[in-house]
Amino acid sequence: MLLAAAIRAAQLGGYQVVSVHDQITFDIESKGKTKEGENDPVTAADYKSHCAMYKSLTEAFPGITVISEEESKDCDKVIMPDLTNSFSNFEEYDIDEVFEDIKDITIWIDPLDATKEFTENLLHYVTTMVCIAVNGVPTIGVIYKPFETRKDHSLYWTWVGYGVSKNLQNLPMLETTELPIVIVSRSHAGQVSDAVEAAFGKNVQIVSAAGAGYKFLELAVGNVSAYVHTTAIKKWDICSGTTIIKALGGRTTSLFDGKNINFDPDGSKVLTSGLLSTRTDHFWYLKKFSKKIGSLLTRWMRTVPENNGLE
Repeated sequence: MLLAAAIRAAQLGGYQVVSVHDQITFDIESKGKTKEGENDPVTAADYKSHCAMYKSLTEAFPGITVISEEESKDCDKVIMPDLTNSFSNFEEYDIDEVFEDIKDITIWIDPLDATKEFTENLLHYVTTMVCIAVNGVPTIGVIYKPFETRKDHSLYWTWVGYGVSKNLQNLPMLETTELPIVIVSRSHAGQVSDAVEAAFGKNVQIVSAAGAGYKFLELAVGNVSAYVHTTAIKKWDICSGTTIIKALGGRTTSLFDGKNINFDPDGSKVLTSGLLSTRTDHFWYLKKFSKKIGSLLTRWMRTVPENNGLE
């Protein structure tokens, strides 16, 4: 069961993240600097979550392609607890799954989204994510909030064309206005606030938040009307959210050219042409950005290194 395996992997990763946080101290390393000059920390929670998620998926589907933000590091030392009774009841999903050829499937995982905020104890931003793409097309998306105490607000999933989790059903949707509510990155804003104001005016409402998973969920549940990102972003950060928005009738494209994002394993792991995600009126937003700041965006995208400015 692809969906059940994706959900279990996200929850197993979340268990490891919480377990590390509950320790008195945890080790913080750094992956280097972002384009904005901030440290990009990685903790034991990232590695343990990766190992749990990776092992869970590859053991369930031997030979399947799994792409993760982290590399395997002493994964044989990570104990996989039996948490069957602690996790969601898979029978409640009630989906007759259509299995694809395993060669056509790629699983993208983010073992700990919003690592910086995790180290700062801003835990509401933290998520674990699993996305299943078929021939590069995002199809199943799972976002899990391991520190969310309300059970009905902790797990979100979609399978495009088949179903969505109960907490993503019958949701309100903000109507497009001349002054939309736009959510942007807290840590790597770059020029995004300037871009949004250039497109919609100085009075536009801009919400700053961390974690791509968190921002996609804010869009999904109707708290904001668009998610905009202008610097480079890794595809494991956006695959699950792209799938969820797609299943809800919305779109996620590159901001610069409006093209759909491909999640083929042989392609680039980084989206460098900006990101725009909406649940409605996607072309209206694209036109606003293109009309007001097209030449400015062109210059920005040409100056963004592939490995900088990441979520």
